Amino acid sequence: MSSDFDFGEFLDGSNQSELMILCLELFGVLTELKVDHNKLETAKIEVLNNQLTKNFEGFRSAISNLVGGNKSSQINAMKHINLMTDTLVGDSKSAKKFMEIEKVIDESINALIGGINSADDLSQLVQIYNFLPNKKELATVLSRITDYQLKAVERIEYVKGALLENDVEVQLSEILAELAENSAAGFISANVADVLQERGVDFHIAGLVTKEALENLSDEQLKSNILVMLNFSEDVFTTNPEFLDAIQSDTYVLTSTSGIDQDTFDMLLLLKDGSRGDIFEKYPVKVKEYQVYK
Repeated sequence: MSSDFDFGEFLDGSNQSELMILCLELFGVLTELKVDHNKLETAKIEVLNNQLTKNFEGFRSAISNLVGGNKSSQINAMKHINLMTDTLVGDSKSAKKFMEIEKVIDESINALIGGINSADDLSQLVQIYNFLPNKKELATVLSRITDYQLKAVERIEYVKGALLENDVEVQLSEILAELAENSAAGFISANVADVLQERGVDFHIAGLVTKEALENLSDEQLKSNILVMLNFSEDVFTTNPEFLDAIQSDTYVLTSTSGIDQDTFDMLLLLKDGSRGDIFEKYPVKVKEYQVYK
């Protein structure tokens, strides 16, 4: 987290809109079927040079580590851009830019799907779908499919075929059900859910945690690191913009879902090694801390 967060700078709507436009430009470059490395570097530098970017260490790190030929770094950057653009308050200029990028993506989506050759390509499509307002539910289903770490060419081709069908959500749901029933990876997910439930996490929340969220975690961290559930109103990102950076810098986001109350969210977080359990005390959030796995 940046220790010198400038609230006045952040709360200036024109500053937020400017950063959003730069994020949208960069996201658009990353969604091209063949990424232009020169355009990517230019868009990346524009984001890093923006006056607000310095306030968000996690976001800045993801963009700084973005490399044209590295798919993993691209997916990570797209995740952070999606989170950042959801946090920022835009204006007519950024809305116009979003529609421009959205139109380009909509026109090229079939070609992007046709170019999928690996599980990483599918993970990148998840981020593209997360970017599009009318594709977020589809992104969730596709994300669960990618948790099974598809490697066989025929299996990837099977998913690609479903993505091009009119009833794509039905097709993907059937594929997900089949994978859950037949894949050994399903038993691994069940074991992880058991660990979380043993720590006190409700069954329906544990079942939302994806392998992608756990890919950099050891079993010991999952069992012993501080585990909390945050409940907060969606306006916390505006009233306390450094809250986003606290999440990115100090925790692993295991899953998030809508809260019981309207316009609230629940977020299951595993704190990183050395992070304290009181890091969210100064924010307008409810914190539930779970027990250590025994």
